[in-house]
Amino acid sequence: MAKDPAVLFYTQDFLVGTMTMSYEQKGKYITLLCLQHQKGKLTLKDLQSILNEEDVDVAEKFIKESDGFYYNQKLKFESERRKNYSESRRKNLMNKHKNSHMVNDINSHLETGTGTETVTGNKTEIEIENETSITSKYSTEDNKIDFDKLYEVFNNVK
Repeated sequence: MAKDPAVLFYTQDFLVGTMTMSYEQKGKYITLLCLQHQKGKLTLKDLQSILNEEDVDVAEKFIKESDGFYYNQKLKFESERRKNYSESRRKNLMNKHKNSHMVNDINSHLETGTGTETVTGNKTEIEIENETSITSKYSTEDNKIDFDKLYEVFNNVK
C-alpha cells in the first residue's frame, strides 16, 4: 500500500495548541509534524536538527516512546485513524460485487436456468437452478396471484 500523502489537519487545535509559541517555533513545529508524517517516527537527531534550547514548547509536543523514537500523539492517532478508514473503504469497494444477496437477486432474474415445479395441495414450490449453480426456492403459497382478477383489471384500464 502506498504512503498516504495527506493527514487531517485541525486548524483550531493547531492555533490553540501553539498560541504561546513564536512564529518561528510554529514553523519548526509544523515542520516536525510533516517530517513525522513522512517518516512515521522521529529520531533524537531529527529533533536536534530543527530545534534549539529555546524551543522547549515545541519539544514538549513530542513524546519519547519505549521504542526510542519520538511522536506527536495527536498526529500518530490521526494518521492511524485515516489509514484505517481508507482501508475500510478499500475493502468495501472490493466486496461491493461479492454480496451474496445481490448475486441471488440477480440470478433469480436470469432466464437461462432450468427448474422444477412441485405442487402439493395448495402449495407450489418452484426450484430454479441457473448456470452459476445457485439454487433458489420460491413458494407461491404466501404470494398467490389471482390472474383472472389481474386480467380483468388490465382489460378495464383500456
